[in-house]
Amino acid sequence: MFAPKGTSPAIIASLNAAAVKALDDATVRKRLLELGSVIPAPADRTPEALATLVRSEIAKWTPVLKPAS
Repeated sequence: MFAPKGTSPAIIASLNAAAVKALDDATVRKRLLELGSVIPAPADRTPEALATLVRSEIAKWTPVLKPAS
């Protein structure tokens, strides 16, 4: 889940808590898995973990995509 730059930390924390709660719900988990989603481990459900993932994906894919542009 992403939010606009400058979103207050309190709102980020609230959104993250709601997302974590949803991901812990058995019905939500079941449906997401039926749809082919990968549910992140609890340690990977933080804003910091998402930022790390995004940075690593940018580093991984920029060398591939840049020559194609």
